[in-house]
Amino acid sequence: VPADQLTIVAGRPGHGKTTLQMNLLLRMALAYQDKAFYFFSYEEARRNLAVKLIMALAGVELHQAYNFGAYNNYLKEKRGTEPAIEQALEQYQELTSSGRLWLVDSRLTVEDLAATISYLAGSSGRELGAVFIDYIQKIGLQRPLQGQRYLEIKQVSELLLEEAVTHDLPIILGAQLGRGQSQKDSDKVRLDNLRESGDIEQDGNLILGLYNAAEDKRQKQEGSSQPKPETDLEITVLKNRNGAAGGRVHLRLRGVAYQIIDSTSSSY
Repeated sequence: VPADQLTIVAGRPGHGKTTLQMNLLLRMALAYQDKAFYFFSYEEARRNLAVKLIMALAGVELHQAYNFGAYNNYLKEKRGTEPAIEQALEQYQELTSSGRLWLVDSRLTVEDLAATISYLAGSSGRELGAVFIDYIQKIGLQRPLQGQRYLEIKQVSELLLEEAVTHDLPIILGAQLGRGQSQKDSDKVRLDNLRESGDIEQDGNLILGLYNAAEDKRQKQEGSSQPKPETDLEITVLKNRNGAAGGRVHLRLRGVAYQIIDSTSSSY
């Protein structure tokens, strides 16, 4: 993940945008033990994110259809019966108690978010390793521009880019996408899907487009079937200011555990 720039993780609802960011967060926090990593969520409560991170660390399936609820029940009533979950819980507690991993679910305005990032980057505690934000379209302004959401997102993007550059800091932004008006149902995420969202496309240094074929099919069938335990998550480099675009990585996603378990790469 490049420093002093914005990395955009873009995908349609349910395709794995948050899951990918959580897995990146965990891997970076485990790899860089002298740094602190923050995850600002504008969509989910901190407690739910904590449970999902524990699930990703454990990789244990307690229930094929309702694994998240099964984990909540386990953590409340069945502690000590699953060694892998107990180990994951210890890992998570060590990450948080040591100050290496922070979850924030306060819906800060972009001005307050930028000020918070600036404070964290300049504090005397652990060096800031990266900031994750899920997701950009949910971030508001102190003084909203009525009927001009495009310009609001433009300001959000510009302020966050300024923080990344000023503090030589990787900022990883989630971006939720719909289908383009002229786009066929079979088409995957394209760079021009971002052009309706302010200056995200211009400000992003590295833009990753996510596509989950199994989830796409399930949504077209109006949710008539449960998500599969394992699916392929296709990630395409839509833009790379410091390298080649068009590369593609296939990740094996255990959706019920919010866990990335394998990868292969290719190019156009």
